[in-house]
Order: sequence, then C-alpha cells, then structure tokens
Amino acid sequence: MILQLSTIVSQVSYNFKDQVILITGASRGIGRAVAEAFRDSGAVVYATGTRPESIEWMKSAGIHGRILDVTSQDDGAKLVQQIIQDHGQIHCLINNAGISSTTPASAFKEEEMQRMIETNFKGAMRLCQAYYKAQRRQGGIIINVSSVIGMVGAVLASVYSGTKGALIQLTKSLAIEWAGAGFRVNALCPGFVETEMTTHLQKSDKLRTKLLENIPLKRIGKPNDMVGAVLFLASDASTYITGQCLVVDGGLTSM
Repeated sequence: MILQLSTIVSQVSYNFKDQVILITGASRGIGRAVAEAFRDSGAVVYATGTRPESIEWMKSAGIHGRILDVTSQDDGAKLVQQIIQDHGQIHCLINNAGISSTTPASAFKEEEMQRMIETNFKGAMRLCQAYYKAQRRQGGIIINVSSVIGMVGAVLASVYSGTKGALIQLTKSLAIEWAGAGFRVNALCPGFVETEMTTHLQKSDKLRTKLLENIPLKRIGKPNDMVGAVLFLASDASTYITGQCLVVDGGLTSM
C-alpha cells in the first residue's frame, strides 16, 4: 500500500478495529503489554501462553487465549490455520515467545541449549512458515521480537544472544524472500526491560547501577515502552519498512 501525502496524517492511526493479531508468549511482560494494547486499539487478539492460568486472564481481558508450546512441530501451524479458517486472515503475526538463561558458556548442557534454540529461533521460524503458507496470496505482517543482545552480545548470554542474533538475520532474509508475496517482516530489538527475564538485574544494585551508566535515558525499560514500536510496525505508517530491526533501548547501543 502506497499512501498519498495528504492522507498520511488523517488516515494513519493505531486503530486496528477488527483486524486479527496473533502474538506468542503473551502471558506476561512485553507480550502481555502488546496484546492488551492491540485489544485497546480494537483488534481481535489471539495470544498464547504455556500455562492454564495465563490463558484465564487473557479470556477475562477480552483476549482469545490459547495454550501453545512453540517447540511443537505442528501445533503452531494448526493454530494459524484455525484462526484463518475462523476470520479469513491474520493481519499481523508477532513472535514473542522466548526463554533466557544466565548459564556460563562453558557450562551449557546440550539439553538446555537445544531447548533455547527450539523456543527462541525454530519456534518463530515454524510460525513464520505456517503464516506464509496460509497467506501467500494476500500477504501479511510479521514482527519478530529479538533483543539488543542479539546485536552486541553480553556476558552470561552466549546461547541466548546467538538465538536472538539468528532471529534478526532470519527477519532480514524473510523480508527479502517474501516481499514479492506482499509480506513485510521486521524485528523489534528491546534493550533491558523489567520482566521476569531480567530479575537478576533487578535484585542486584551493583548490576543495575552499572547498566544504567550505559543507558543515556538513565532508566531500565518497561514493557509498555515497547508497545508504540510494535503498533507502528503493524500499522499503515510503516508500509515501506521491511527487513529492519527497530531498536528500543533507551540509547544503550548508541554508547
């Protein structure tokens, strides 16, 4: 879609009324904030989690909650097909499901390594494939939630940073390969955000102080800080943006 200059201000908005959004890993943190934002913008939101209790709050909040283990080779594709069968299409797929670890690189066990690769990278890839196959004739929007750690690396994040870096490169490659079918594929790269994944930072005053020294805005991000970027990438305001990694990190990677 190419927008005329005169219509950009009047028509581009974050109104997703009746548009269908699928977001994985939405039981808490960034995923939950994004799911609630799309709901508040009028979207029909399908959000996944791995625990029954997380699905209950989704349903009570007007969100279609679904149990999904993204490491399953078939369950993600089945969910995509069911949603499209019920609604005709999915406006935007957001791959947010992920796990982290602070295990030292030399101590990583094969099982833990494989679980992280399956969740953070292969799970996203499978959902991208399912979404593309189901909508190759009408196009779509994919947002992969990566991390600045996938760009710069960090201590005690060897495998995590590897999977997030791979997700960035996957995003760029899919953007090129699927552009002709009408797909836009971008990544969100959050900096340090106050979620369950960063509890080790929140518990250590020393680590927190050191981190803040390298963030120009002098604060650790909140899940809601990521919402605007995701809404933008899913909206008509970004119709000429694909293959990009939108960094939202308070200036961390500028240092």
